Amino acid sequence: MSNQKINIVSNIVLPIVVVGTTIGMFFLLKPQETTSLFWINLFYTVFFEVVFFGYLNVLQLKTKDLSSPFYAVFGAYCFYYIILGLVCMVGYTFMVKFIYAPETNKAYIAALMNITLLWVIVSVITAQTDSNYKQTVVELKERGQSLNFFTQKIALLASRYEKLCAEKGLKYETQSSNRVELDRLKGKISFLTPNVFNNDTAVAQITALFGKCEDLIDEMEEASAEKAPTVQKKMQRFVDNAVSELDMVKNLART
Repeated sequence: MSNQKINIVSNIVLPIVVVGTTIGMFFLLKPQETTSLFWINLFYTVFFEVVFFGYLNVLQLKTKDLSSPFYAVFGAYCFYYIILGLVCMVGYTFMVKFIYAPETNKAYIAALMNITLLWVIVSVITAQTDSNYKQTVVELKERGQSLNFFTQKIALLASRYEKLCAEKGLKYETQSSNRVELDRLKGKISFLTPNVFNNDTAVAQITALFGKCEDLIDEMEEASAEKAPTVQKKMQRFVDNAVSELDMVKNLART
């Protein structure tokens, strides 16, 4: 039997059979004089079954907006709701044999309605909280990917610039372990945090810095041996300014 046929049986045929059997059992055991309690219990029993099979169907139709833990928690909510509702139903049915007044039915219905309302409210709040949490996780992942992209890109640009400087016989004099000017910028970018990319202005500034950097590398590639030192000085000034701008970007992300 294919999965599609199994799904049809479990999602459609089985619920219909169970609900039909429940209704049949109620009418089979129906007392000679039916009261409102009979119809109330029939309605809520069928409703509990609908909740149970509805949850099973929801499990198969998982949406990306909600996480797997939510479905587990929601299943627990459904289970407790059904159990609590059945306990109220059975308890009241036995109690009404000894104590009955028109007001007791109203209290019974009110209790079931309050339990249902509480279940709905808690489930909706949990779903909203889970959706917001998952959205936050997705955003953090995207920011982390953006940071990783820029980190790898500056590493490639620094490597390219280093090769060009070596070809043109240029040396970068520094007391640090940096081989070329762009190593300073590479280090600065690697210490950025993902929350920087939550600010569109900051992203635009970083993107513009990379554009200027690529332009200077292209200029170095086309420069003659005489003009190469001039381009190198321009790169040094660019890096100094870029480092200051990145400090400003980090401060901007904190606000």
